[in-house]
Amino acid sequence: MAKSDFEKALEKQTKEQKKQHEQKIRVETASSVVNGQPFIGGMRIMDDAAEEIFQIILNQYDGNDDRSVSGSFELIPRSYHGSIMNEFEKLKQYGVITEYFVFIGGMWEAYLTPQGILYFERKETALSQASTMRKEADTRQRKEYEVFISHANKDKSDYVDGLTSTIRSLGVKIFYDTDVLSWGDNWKRVILEGTEQSEFAIIVISKNFFGREWTERELNEFLERQNESGQKIVLPLLHGITLDELKVQYPELEEIQVIDTQTYSKEEIAILFAKELIKRYR
Repeated sequence: MAKSDFEKALEKQTKEQKKQHEQKIRVETASSVVNGQPFIGGMRIMDDAAEEIFQIILNQYDGNDDRSVSGSFELIPRSYHGSIMNEFEKLKQYGVITEYFVFIGGMWEAYLTPQGILYFERKETALSQASTMRKEADTRQRKEYEVFISHANKDKSDYVDGLTSTIRSLGVKIFYDTDVLSWGDNWKRVILEGTEQSEFAIIVISKNFFGREWTERELNEFLERQNESGQKIVLPLLHGITLDELKVQYPELEEIQVIDTQTYSKEEIAILFAKELIKRYR
């Protein structure tokens, strides 16, 4: 029995609605992948599957002015045959092709964009530049020393030598004058350079620390850096003094959290510092 005009129109409308629905799903599926890919150097980097198929398309491009490329499914790995429309849609959303067609019989056609033709060259340049920028940023951010141990000389043998050794056992790079200074050095210059090249400063504050020109010079250098950068640098460590004594001598430290060597062992202090270092480099 022949179909009526109404039935034919209804069937056509149903097919068109199905086609539109499939296209909508295809666009949404492709978008979820494309939007999740990173921007590097001002360009969106394609996912591995899209790059694999796009390389195949580029290999078929003969340089024609229309930037049109065509081929058969045989050129594309079989694992992609069931999702070829989705893969082409991704390429369109990535901006490397303008249009695509998949024909009955296993043929396809696509039109490249000018930036698409140069995609892999642009990607290589972008990744190279990003790598260089990361290295430069790491160089700028990472100091030569992870911590400067500021202390009074009279506290070396009874406490600071042991603390330094304990912290160093965790693999921390330490500026400690006993280790850094050598015969003939301009010690003032070396110490000032150390304050500039240290990420943190553990300030071992005792009664021996009070009123000494260079211990207070070191403390002031680090406080100035901390105030300028807004980043935690100064880690005060009370050694044989009270918090009230500290506040009287150095009121600028009043709002900075301190710890006391009578409460924390050298090992515990080393672990606390390691945690601060991890947070800084995370």
